[in-house]
Amino acid sequence: MAPITRSVALVPHANSLHPNSREASWQFVGSEMASDRDSSEREVSEEPASLYDDTEIASGVDDEYGEERRAQFEDPEDHEDILHPLREAANRVGHEVELFAQALDGYNPLSSTAKDERHEKTLDLIDIYHNIALETVQTLRERHAADVRKKDGLRWRKKMRGFKIAQDDDELEDESDGVQYGSTQTTLEDLARWEQEAQTWDLLRRLVHLRFPSPRPSGGSESKAISQHRPLHQYSTQQEVWTKFLEADDFALERKIVLDWLKDTSEESGEDIDVLVKDLQQNADRGDIITHGWLHTKAAIKNQKRIHVWPQALDPSSPEVQRALLNSSRTDSLVTQLDPDAMARQNRKLEAQDEYFERSIWLGCYEMLRRGRPAIEIREWCMERTEVWRAVSFSGLPDDGSNDNEEAGDPTSSALWRRMCFDLARKSGGDRYERAVYGILSGDISSVEDVCSSWDDFIFMHYNALLRTQFDNYVQRLYPERAVTVPFGVFDAVQFHGEPKTVGKRLVNNLKTDPRTAAETLLPMKMLQGVLIANDFDHFIYQQGLALSKLANAHGPSNLIPTTNEQLENDDMQRYIALDDHDSLRVLTHALLVFISLGLDLGGAYRQTVVENIIVSYISFLRLAGKEELIPLYCSQLSGNRRYATLSRNLIDVTDPEQRVTQINLMRKFGLDVQEFVKFQSRYLFADFPDNSDGYPASGSFSLLEDATEPNENGQKLRRDFFGDDPDKVERVDMLFIRSLEWYLLVDGLWSETFLFGTMLYLRFFKHMHLTAARMLASRVPSQNIARSKTYAIIGQVMDFAALESDGEDEDLTEIMDGYAEEKKFLRKHLLAEAKSYRELEALIESLDNMETVTSMGYLLHEQSSPKWQKGWRQQLAKAVQPTRASIQPLLKGWLLSSQQDDAEFQLLREAYLPETIIAYVYTLQFAGSILSRDLLMECMDLSALIAAEDSDLQDLFIKISRMQELVEAFAYAGKTLLIITSIKGGSGSRSKKLRAKGWTPDLWSVSSQPRI
Repeated sequence: MAPITRSVALVPHANSLHPNSREASWQFVGSEMASDRDSSEREVSEEPASLYDDTEIASGVDDEYGEERRAQFEDPEDHEDILHPLREAANRVGHEVELFAQALDGYNPLSSTAKDERHEKTLDLIDIYHNIALETVQTLRERHAADVRKKDGLRWRKKMRGFKIAQDDDELEDESDGVQYGSTQTTLEDLARWEQEAQTWDLLRRLVHLRFPSPRPSGGSESKAISQHRPLHQYSTQQEVWTKFLEADDFALERKIVLDWLKDTSEESGEDIDVLVKDLQQNADRGDIITHGWLHTKAAIKNQKRIHVWPQALDPSSPEVQRALLNSSRTDSLVTQLDPDAMARQNRKLEAQDEYFERSIWLGCYEMLRRGRPAIEIREWCMERTEVWRAVSFSGLPDDGSNDNEEAGDPTSSALWRRMCFDLARKSGGDRYERAVYGILSGDISSVEDVCSSWDDFIFMHYNALLRTQFDNYVQRLYPERAVTVPFGVFDAVQFHGEPKTVGKRLVNNLKTDPRTAAETLLPMKMLQGVLIANDFDHFIYQQGLALSKLANAHGPSNLIPTTNEQLENDDMQRYIALDDHDSLRVLTHALLVFISLGLDLGGAYRQTVVENIIVSYISFLRLAGKEELIPLYCSQLSGNRRYATLSRNLIDVTDPEQRVTQINLMRKFGLDVQEFVKFQSRYLFADFPDNSDGYPASGSFSLLEDATEPNENGQKLRRDFFGDDPDKVERVDMLFIRSLEWYLLVDGLWSETFLFGTMLYLRFFKHMHLTAARMLASRVPSQNIARSKTYAIIGQVMDFAALESDGEDEDLTEIMDGYAEEKKFLRKHLLAEAKSYRELEALIESLDNMETVTSMGYLLHEQSSPKWQKGWRQQLAKAVQPTRASIQPLLKGWLLSSQQDDAEFQLLREAYLPETIIAYVYTLQFAGSILSRDLLMECMDLSALIAAEDSDLQDLFIKISRMQELVEAFAYAGKTLLIITSIKGGSGSRSKKLRAKGWTPDLWSVSSQPRI
């Protein structure tokens, strides 16, 4: 395979941007995924056909939802009601589920053995996941644009605490019930969730380059991907010093990466700055004028000067000025001068309209700083409002890369400027957004904390303070002779936070308990973002795996997610992603696969098993959502035999033959052993549903006969519908076993294993008298089908058992000469011996099924009074009797006496079933003979001779279980019936040449009142 390049692009189809579009398709440019497709490749189904029969239900082997476990043995209709919400969830997220799987399929890191190639593929995967989320966000934003504007406006107006706004909040409440798109409804909550997911992938994309550098020896470390400069000197610019600082300090670089991410996410999700401040400017009562400063305060000062004829500047200490110069509401004194420091210096206020305007300016400045706008852009925004002095305040940012900073010649000036900003942040006493602006510039915490409204804001505040403190310390160490000596204090965030390695983890943990952010930290994407920032993914993912184990086993043992005795670090389950949060499980699963591909140490086999609970939970969702074609891909990501345990349990309900073949091809494609799959599936079923019954339930309980009640009936008769009232009703567990055996037919080889497993199923069904299940097994997996499906791979040609039992007379002469024919004959005998027990048990259920058919026809014939109908039913009865006579033959000689399996259980089965079946067969012949032909009655006599023969194994069996008297009575009743019929019809001779050849003739049973001469 050609090496995968990093230039990966996603090219969406024209209709693919909608997250639930059924026509969507993606091309992965730069990948060989689209070109290197083998014969097993398939398109992810756009609307997967149901894989469930009308009478079957989705698998209940494992239950992550509680109700599903109870649904294992419920009616199909009840189970479908339970799964309905899951199918709805699948329809809502189906497109993204398939896109993520398609990306993993094309860029599967497990397909690469070289570390550098695997690393590159993993990075490509992160980019693709991020792009999928971005495209979905863009689509949802366009669809919900009006609601987004309304919600953003309400949010920002509520943010202006302490200021009354013109519009009523009640008019702006979100009243949207969602937007209908095709058959799927999306809401603003979906948009918010996808925005968070896109941000999460973006954060991972940025951090992975730093924490998991490329293994290529010549490629250099990704963590040092900063432009190289000449050595620093006394004339180095601030930008050069900043760059070297990031190269020298990995903690600083990581915080810079997180800060850039926080700025970009704020910019992406925030409202336009001009729109944001528009409401405040409207309340400033100045129309569209955004210049000329404090208009209303200026007018008030001029008015008082005019009234009192004060030509000079007003003295704020003058009693007359204090009485006259008040705001419009006459509650507060106005400033007497219009310089920026007037309010703080005089401890006076502005007119209310100017306070709105002032806040709008500071709010705009704060938002631009929060969003990472360059200093030059902030200055231009201020200058548009003729606030030149504010424009000057935004110089000295070391991380914006502006040309101004490139020209700066003294990096230590930023340290002095930072102290001055800190003094303004702590002592200015102005608007809280003004203090926050200077707090950001100085790296302060308390002055910014007042305006923080989200988890992101608090992380930004702390990381901004840390980074600026680190840079100042670096500059002072670099230029100790230029140390700042001015009497201005500064906030030392490094000392405040302590140990640098654990700052992120402690900060994230503190936000979990902070009442201002505690609720937000419970959001799954915020959990994951916090884990990434804290560099604590391995610990989090392990705790998450333990939580899923607790949830899955809360109402009973789970077969897919093992229980654990280890206690969770936090018993509050809200701190973990729930099993029914399918979107978050998808993100967490793919993030885990990314970390595994990058070489994250999960901490041994036990911890890896716990961590893989996340992938298994997601696979269970795929099954419940009808995405079975994606299951092999994700099972291949698991370790050891768990991949087969998960695969077999989740695919047990795939019943469509074409879908099963597709699954087998997919397993081969992803490197899974299909033989191991079918073998593990049967083993796990026996482990999941063990037979814990005492004794042998069928012994003494299996019964086919009842006493005859009609006057013209003799002895006993077969019970009607002894298979059960519902001929198609099979218990859920039995159905699973049958399906598991069906999978064997799709795999070459495993001849012995197939018949061994099938024999075990028959033994289990007969032991518990599950005749309907045994009949279904015989109809779905007949021995002839097994032979035809497997003989080609073993012998080289498709053969049934008739061909296998032949003497090989048709063998090619050449083969005979070279000895190959003899080898094939020996192989045939071996194959026949391996299949013998299965075929004998199959013969039993076929015989019982045929006898039930004959019995049912007899009842129907008895119920019909019309001669025309009776004639038709007699014809059907005659057709049903022939297979009954054929199927009984294997039971009459050595049945189950040469088994290669457990002789004890075979003996129990012989004792429970064989005598009852043979007696029932005698009564069946008696009934059919009385209606159709006396030949059937004479066949009873032949059967009695066979049982009485010296080499018969049946006589001892009847004697052993004390049923010889019943057998003799059955033959006696048959003989009596033959005697009566022959007496009525006379000895007209038998039409059966076979019976005549045996010496049987009706004349022997002719009874006449006249003596013979």
